[in-house]
Amino acid sequence: MKRKKTICLILIGLGLTILTGAVMGQEKKSYKEIERTLKSDTINVSADSLWTILRAFDKVSHWASALDHSEGTGKAKFEGTTCNERVCLQKNKKLVEELIMFNDENMELAYVMTEGAPGFVKLAKNHWTVHEISTNKSLVQMNVTMRLFKFMGFFLGGIITKEMTKQVATLLNDLKIYAETGEISEAKKVQISKLKKEKLIK
Repeated sequence: MKRKKTICLILIGLGLTILTGAVMGQEKKSYKEIERTLKSDTINVSADSLWTILRAFDKVSHWASALDHSEGTGKAKFEGTTCNERVCLQKNKKLVEELIMFNDENMELAYVMTEGAPGFVKLAKNHWTVHEISTNKSLVQMNVTMRLFKFMGFFLGGIITKEMTKQVATLLNDLKIYAETGEISEAKKVQISKLKKEKLIK
Protein backbone atom coordinates (compact mmCIF):
# COMPACT_ATOMS: atom_id res chain seq x y z
CA MET A 1 0.00 0.00 0.00
CA LYS A 2 2.82 2.32 0.95
CA ARG A 3 4.62 1.49 -2.29
CA LYS A 4 1.51 2.26 -4.37
CA LYS A 5 1.12 5.60 -2.57
CA THR A 6 4.77 6.48 -3.30
CA ILE A 7 4.38 5.62 -7.01
CA CYS A 8 1.20 7.69 -7.16
CA LEU A 9 2.96 10.72 -5.65
CA ILE A 10 5.84 10.34 -8.11
CA LEU A 11 3.43 10.25 -11.06
CA ILE A 12 1.55 13.30 -9.79
CA GLY A 13 4.84 15.16 -9.32
CA LEU A 14 5.99 14.18 -12.83
CA GLY A 15 2.68 15.33 -14.27
CA LEU A 16 2.94 18.70 -12.54
CA THR A 17 6.50 19.10 -13.79
CA ILE A 18 5.47 18.43 -17.40
CA LEU A 19 2.46 20.74 -17.11
CA THR A 20 4.54 23.54 -15.56
CA GLY A 21 7.17 23.15 -18.28
CA ALA A 22 4.52 23.34 -21.00
CA VAL A 23 2.99 26.50 -19.51
CA MET A 24 6.41 28.14 -19.10
CA GLY A 25 7.26 27.21 -22.68
CA GLN A 26 4.08 28.87 -23.93
CA GLU A 27 4.81 32.00 -21.90
CA LYS A 28 8.38 32.07 -23.15
CA LYS A 29 7.43 31.93 -26.83
CA SER A 30 3.73 32.31 -27.54
CA TYR A 31 4.33 33.40 -31.14
CA LYS A 32 5.71 32.21 -34.46
CA GLU A 33 8.74 34.20 -35.60
CA ILE A 34 9.51 34.82 -39.25
CA GLU A 35 12.93 36.22 -40.15
CA ARG A 36 14.06 36.95 -43.68
CA THR A 37 17.14 38.64 -45.14
CA LEU A 38 16.36 40.20 -48.50
CA LYS A 39 18.77 42.05 -50.80
CA SER A 40 18.29 44.30 -53.79
CA ASP A 41 19.94 43.68 -57.12
CA THR A 42 23.08 45.70 -57.71
CA ILE A 43 22.12 49.38 -57.88
CA ASN A 44 24.38 51.43 -60.14
CA VAL A 45 24.98 54.39 -57.85
CA SER A 46 27.39 54.99 -55.00
CA ALA A 47 26.53 53.82 -51.51
CA ASP A 48 26.39 57.47 -50.39
CA SER A 49 23.84 58.30 -53.10
CA LEU A 50 21.69 55.33 -52.17
CA TRP A 51 21.87 56.17 -48.48
CA THR A 52 20.83 59.78 -49.22
CA ILE A 53 17.51 58.40 -50.50
CA LEU A 54 16.94 55.89 -47.74
CA ARG A 55 17.93 58.13 -44.84
CA ALA A 56 15.01 60.42 -45.75
CA PHE A 57 12.81 58.13 -43.66
CA ASP A 58 9.68 60.26 -43.95
CA LYS A 59 9.83 60.59 -47.76
CA VAL A 60 9.54 56.93 -48.72
CA SER A 61 6.22 57.47 -50.53
CA HIS A 62 7.97 59.80 -53.02
CA TRP A 63 9.29 56.71 -54.82
CA ALA A 64 7.61 53.61 -53.31
CA SER A 65 4.55 52.54 -55.29
CA ALA A 66 3.06 50.63 -52.34
CA LEU A 67 2.42 53.85 -50.42
CA ASP A 68 0.06 56.69 -51.29
CA HIS A 69 1.53 59.17 -48.81
CA SER A 70 4.09 59.47 -46.01
CA GLU A 71 5.08 62.19 -43.56
CA GLY A 72 7.26 62.50 -40.49
CA THR A 73 5.98 63.16 -36.98
CA GLY A 74 7.47 63.44 -33.52
CA LYS A 75 10.68 65.01 -32.28
CA ALA A 76 13.81 63.37 -33.68
CA LYS A 77 15.59 61.06 -31.24
CA PHE A 78 18.56 60.23 -33.45
CA GLU A 79 21.19 62.62 -34.78
CA GLY A 80 20.74 63.22 -38.50
CA THR A 81 17.00 62.56 -38.57
CA THR A 82 14.11 64.99 -38.86
CA CYS A 83 11.40 62.93 -37.14
CA ASN A 84 10.81 60.04 -34.78
CA GLU A 85 8.00 58.33 -36.70
CA ARG A 86 6.52 58.26 -40.14
CA VAL A 87 2.81 58.01 -40.87
CA CYS A 88 2.04 56.28 -44.16
CA LEU A 89 -1.20 55.81 -46.08
CA GLN A 90 -1.66 52.63 -48.04
CA LYS A 91 -5.03 52.44 -49.82
CA ASN A 92 -6.57 54.65 -47.10
CA LYS A 93 -5.07 52.45 -44.39
CA LYS A 94 -2.90 54.27 -41.83
CA LEU A 95 0.47 52.75 -40.92
CA VAL A 96 2.77 54.21 -38.26
CA GLU A 97 6.43 53.21 -38.10
CA GLU A 98 8.86 54.32 -35.38
CA LEU A 99 12.60 54.66 -35.83
CA ILE A 100 14.45 52.50 -33.30
CA MET A 101 17.95 52.88 -34.77
CA PHE A 102 19.66 55.29 -37.16
CA ASN A 103 23.36 55.52 -38.03
CA ASP A 104 24.70 57.77 -40.78
CA GLU A 105 28.23 56.41 -40.50
CA ASN A 106 27.18 52.79 -41.02
CA MET A 107 24.37 53.75 -43.41
CA GLU A 108 21.70 51.80 -41.57
CA LEU A 109 18.35 52.35 -39.93
CA ALA A 110 15.70 50.21 -38.26
CA TYR A 111 12.06 50.76 -37.51
CA VAL A 112 9.11 48.98 -35.96
CA MET A 113 5.44 49.23 -36.89
CA THR A 114 3.45 50.64 -34.00
CA GLU A 115 0.06 51.04 -35.68
CA GLY A 116 -1.74 49.48 -38.63
CA ALA A 117 -0.58 45.88 -38.44
CA PRO A 118 -3.26 43.13 -38.50
CA GLY A 119 -4.39 41.95 -35.07
CA PHE A 120 -2.52 38.65 -35.32
CA VAL A 121 0.84 40.42 -35.82
CA LYS A 122 2.68 40.80 -32.53
CA LEU A 123 5.74 42.53 -34.03
CA ALA A 124 6.80 43.84 -37.44
CA LYS A 125 10.34 45.19 -37.66
CA ASN A 126 12.72 46.05 -40.50
CA HIS A 127 16.44 46.84 -40.55
CA TRP A 128 17.90 48.46 -43.69
CA THR A 129 21.62 48.59 -44.43
CA VAL A 130 23.35 50.05 -47.48
CA HIS A 131 26.42 48.12 -48.69
CA GLU A 132 29.07 49.45 -51.06
CA ILE A 133 30.08 47.06 -53.86
CA SER A 134 32.40 49.44 -55.73
CA THR A 135 32.69 53.17 -56.47
CA ASN A 136 29.36 53.40 -58.31
CA LYS A 137 27.69 50.17 -57.31
CA SER A 138 25.81 49.40 -54.10
CA LEU A 139 22.89 47.44 -52.70
CA VAL A 140 20.48 47.57 -49.79
CA GLN A 141 19.87 44.67 -47.43
CA MET A 142 16.68 44.28 -45.41
CA ASN A 143 16.46 42.12 -42.33
CA VAL A 144 12.74 41.63 -41.74
CA THR A 145 11.38 40.21 -38.48
CA MET A 146 7.73 39.37 -37.89
CA ARG A 147 6.12 37.71 -34.90
CA LEU A 148 2.68 36.22 -35.36
CA PHE A 149 0.45 34.96 -32.58
CA LYS A 150 0.96 31.22 -32.67
CA PHE A 151 -2.46 29.97 -33.81
CA MET A 152 -2.75 32.39 -36.75
CA GLY A 153 0.97 32.16 -37.42
CA PHE A 154 0.64 28.42 -37.99
CA PHE A 155 -2.05 28.89 -40.63
CA LEU A 156 -0.95 32.16 -42.23
CA GLY A 157 2.84 32.14 -41.84
CA GLY A 158 3.53 30.81 -45.34
CA ILE A 159 1.07 33.15 -47.06
CA ILE A 160 2.36 36.19 -45.16
CA THR A 161 5.99 35.33 -45.94
CA LYS A 162 5.20 34.95 -49.64
CA GLU A 163 3.28 38.25 -49.80
CA MET A 164 5.96 40.09 -47.80
CA THR A 165 8.69 38.84 -50.17
CA LYS A 166 6.63 39.97 -53.17
CA GLN A 167 6.05 43.46 -51.73
CA VAL A 168 9.72 43.90 -50.81
CA ALA A 169 10.74 42.90 -54.37
CA THR A 170 8.47 45.63 -55.75
CA LEU A 171 9.83 48.16 -53.26
CA LEU A 172 13.43 47.34 -54.17
CA ASN A 173 12.66 47.64 -57.88
CA ASP A 174 11.07 51.07 -57.28
CA LEU A 175 14.18 52.08 -55.34
CA LYS A 176 16.62 50.87 -58.01
CA ILE A 177 14.83 52.82 -60.76
CA TYR A 178 14.60 55.98 -58.66
CA ALA A 179 18.23 55.81 -57.52
CA GLU A 180 19.66 55.15 -60.98
CA THR A 181 17.48 57.52 -63.04
CA GLY A 182 16.11 60.09 -60.62
CA GLU A 183 12.67 59.21 -62.01
CA ILE A 184 9.89 57.23 -60.34
CA SER A 185 9.00 53.75 -61.59
CA GLU A 186 6.15 53.01 -63.99
CA ALA A 187 4.29 51.38 -61.10
CA LYS A 188 4.56 54.62 -59.12
CA LYS A 189 3.40 56.68 -62.13
CA VAL A 190 0.32 54.47 -62.51
CA GLN A 191 -0.40 54.81 -58.79
CA ILE A 192 -0.15 58.62 -58.89
CA SER A 193 -2.40 58.78 -61.95
CA LYS A 194 -5.00 56.66 -60.20
CA LEU A 195 -4.87 58.81 -57.06
CA LYS A 196 -5.35 61.95 -59.16
CA LYS A 197 -8.39 60.46 -60.91
CA GLU A 198 -9.85 59.61 -57.50
CA LYS A 199 -9.02 63.19 -56.44
CA LEU A 200 -7.01 61.93 -53.48
CA ILE A 201 -4.05 64.08 -54.55
CA LYS A 202 -3.71 67.14 -56.79
